Amino acid sequence: MKKLSLGLSVLLLTGGLVFARDITLQEAIDTALNNSYELNASKKLLKAKAYEYEATKGMRYPTIKFSEMFMRTNTPGWAMMNTLNQERLSIINSSRFVDMTAFNGLFPMNFNKPDFPEVNNWQTKIELQLPIFTGFKIETGIEMRKKDYEATKKDVKRTEQKVIYDVSKAYYGALLAKRAIQLAEKAVKSAEKHYKTAENMYKLGLAIKADVLRAKVYLENAKSKLEEAKNQYQIAKKGLLLAMGVDDVKPENIDVVGELKFEDTDKSVEFWQNFAIEHRPDLKAVETRVKIAKKMGDFYKADFFPMIGAFANYEMDDNKNPFGTDGKWWTVGVALNWKLFDGLQTLNKYRSAKEQYRQYKEKEKGFKEFIKFKVYQAYKNLQTAKAKLETAKKNSKWAEEVLKITEKRYKTQTATMIDLLDTQTLYDKTLFDLAKAIYDAKVSLLELKYQAGALTVNNLEINKTGGAK
Repeated sequence: MKKLSLGLSVLLLTGGLVFARDITLQEAIDTALNNSYELNASKKLLKAKAYEYEATKGMRYPTIKFSEMFMRTNTPGWAMMNTLNQERLSIINSSRFVDMTAFNGLFPMNFNKPDFPEVNNWQTKIELQLPIFTGFKIETGIEMRKKDYEATKKDVKRTEQKVIYDVSKAYYGALLAKRAIQLAEKAVKSAEKHYKTAENMYKLGLAIKADVLRAKVYLENAKSKLEEAKNQYQIAKKGLLLAMGVDDVKPENIDVVGELKFEDTDKSVEFWQNFAIEHRPDLKAVETRVKIAKKMGDFYKADFFPMIGAFANYEMDDNKNPFGTDGKWWTVGVALNWKLFDGLQTLNKYRSAKEQYRQYKEKEKGFKEFIKFKVYQAYKNLQTAKAKLETAKKNSKWAEEVLKITEKRYKTQTATMIDLLDTQTLYDKTLFDLAKAIYDAKVSLLELKYQAGALTVNNLEINKTGGAK
């Protein structure tokens, strides 16, 4: 099971009591970066790419193979060859594999008809192969693997940014839910005040019983909304734990700290678009893979050249024992292979690789334009969120003034309880709308940073020169 990171620490358990642990945004991000299934999977893929790169580099070096083989056969050719390799073949026992009766009378001895005996052979062999010239195919393959590894590193970086984005958004959602509890508690206190005011005025004969009942209903509804807000906070914390990759901690045992506060950015949409083109990791990964596609043409072009390699082997053959040394042999040599005609396969593979490279180049251009659009969209959404935030700030101030006036008017009986409760409802709504507007603005700025590739491990801001501060 996934657990909280060391930075977050384990929840304290003492005497059966569970003490809630305050969690900061930084701790939530650090925990998620350690626990994220998606991020850990991408890191495993990166490690696999690193091994593939190292494996490809090994093609430059000699290949050495050792083999031990046992063979038992009565096939004349194999049996005779194995006997020869064991240095046991003579003119006498060769007649067991070849009919030599025609030579009878020419030699002092007479040859019998061959009986084709079964022959055992233990073969011990060490082989060496060394590429000398491959038309630069090995070098090209190594370069392609290296770039594939580099592109995967960029993918991991983008996944990190996605984790930061998801956790930050969930954290802001939990802060909003926590703020909703505070506002609901404030609404309950206001409802209790209105209920007491109505009761006192009813006792003095200045209000009717209906005012008291209306205030009582309003108070009960406010309490119900408070419970709803508390439950929504638990849900928001559960969502945060999910984003953090933590599944063995109850949401009741954690508490998010901080407040919803929006810090604006004065950077233009052009700044963010240029930053995205220069820094967004997935775009850099695409650009690197376009280079791989270009290298693929060189990889196939190598097949037009001759392949030259050296080889050597040392062999021991024995009739009875593994690793035996009845016969000892060695071979060294150089080989040249040149595919002079293959039905234009190599040429067409080369042409195909060139066209695929052009295809990827077009996709790269399209992806850049798409990124610029997403940045533009996020930037405009941020402007909308900021405008709504300014409106929410004004509305909350005006609603507060209206509430104060209505409270005074109710006490002088120039306003009804319905007027007072409607005004209170409006005021409570503007306070929540303000909190929601701050949340929307923060999430919009977060989205803009994410689309621009500006989210870092520490969730830092971006300075005017484009670096992290």
